[in-house]
Amino acid sequence: MMDDSNKKPAKKAVVSWILYDFANTAYSMNVVSLYFGTWLIIDLGQSDFVFSLSNSISMILVALTMPLLGDWSDWRGTKLKPLLWFTLACIMGTAAMGGVGKLVSLPWLIVAMAMTFFVIANYSYQGGLVFYNALLPAVSTRRTLGRVSGYGVAMGYVGAVVGLLVAQVFVEGEIFSFSIPGIQAGGTVASFIPTAGLFLLFALPTFFFVNEPEVKARYTEKWTVSKSYQKILSSLKDTQKYPGLLRFLVAKLLYEDSIQTIILFMGVYTQEVMGFTRGQANVFLMFEVPFAVIGSALCGILTDHYGPKKTLQWVIGGWIICLSIVVTTSHTVIFWIVGAFVGALMGSTWTSARPLLISLVPREMLGEFFGLYSLSGKVAAITGPLIWSLTTWTFASMGTVVKYKMAVLALVLIMIVGFFILRPVPDFHRKNIQS
Repeated sequence: MMDDSNKKPAKKAVVSWILYDFANTAYSMNVVSLYFGTWLIIDLGQSDFVFSLSNSISMILVALTMPLLGDWSDWRGTKLKPLLWFTLACIMGTAAMGGVGKLVSLPWLIVAMAMTFFVIANYSYQGGLVFYNALLPAVSTRRTLGRVSGYGVAMGYVGAVVGLLVAQVFVEGEIFSFSIPGIQAGGTVASFIPTAGLFLLFALPTFFFVNEPEVKARYTEKWTVSKSYQKILSSLKDTQKYPGLLRFLVAKLLYEDSIQTIILFMGVYTQEVMGFTRGQANVFLMFEVPFAVIGSALCGILTDHYGPKKTLQWVIGGWIICLSIVVTTSHTVIFWIVGAFVGALMGSTWTSARPLLISLVPREMLGEFFGLYSLSGKVAAITGPLIWSLTTWTFASMGTVVKYKMAVLALVLIMIVGFFILRPVPDFHRKNIQS
């Protein structure tokens, strides 16, 4: 389905696009995964529900609007402009949280403003991914889609580590027990402004050096919200026009259900089932990062050579094997070995999925379909944890170890279903390479 040329993009454009992954993953790690929840729940004394509510509101907004805005970007024939808007909104929302924590004194007002700015920042971060992913063909050729996608994912994991280290300097006033002259420990809230600065610094090259090629849109009528929704629904139903698209999106929902949930509860599982301390659990999670970097880069090469569909099938198969081993053993050494493979598979999943979608749809409609791609991910972020929670509740009477192992088993079964739904998706790899 791809119709782009094999003209080689400039290296500075490729590097700039990859650096954006570095930038936004630093935000994701510092704000979403670590410091916002810590600030809200521990420092401000709010319940888990308040944090979950803030996150859910941003996700619901993404699910409702991103397919629509993606279609609008196709109509306008641009991805860079909306990416710039969403990036700036995320950066300003993140910095504003830091300002609220420093300048506002009323506790209820801090919480209200913190939630508001988080929703703005997280909605903008998630929304920006739609346009960022849709720019992948602009910085790659048919033969390098997988590599560039993989390098972006790999650099994202590097960004997560660098972001943590930079934030730690301002949160604790030191790094690796070394004090930093002129910087005092500011606590959790001190992480937000440096994170916003890091995001801005490494995102800027994208807007200077990535040249978005002109894409001739198929739209002849004025764009409206109602027509856009009708068009999106029609695209999903028209399986003959876009063969394999609906299957891929359903399969992605199922396998991503499992992967997102495993990532979310991995720290809990290592402590409750494997008996790790919190410090050991953190070491285990950091241990996976270099394998994720290597796996992402290697998967990119495999994707270009064997095609995104075959590679994604291998990756999902690898997930099924690894999680099955986790269910059947509690041996510490085996768990660490499986952890290394899981790290590699985490990056590999996103690396091969983006090129597969690009191979299934016309280039001038990438915004719309990456909006749907984002929608399936957001639904997975809601349904996966729900399945995990229901499973642990059902088997709670059988003990902690059993209930968590049954939860992993439930995710394995869902992933197996996703694997078989993906199988009939067309493989256009050879056709695209030879044409």
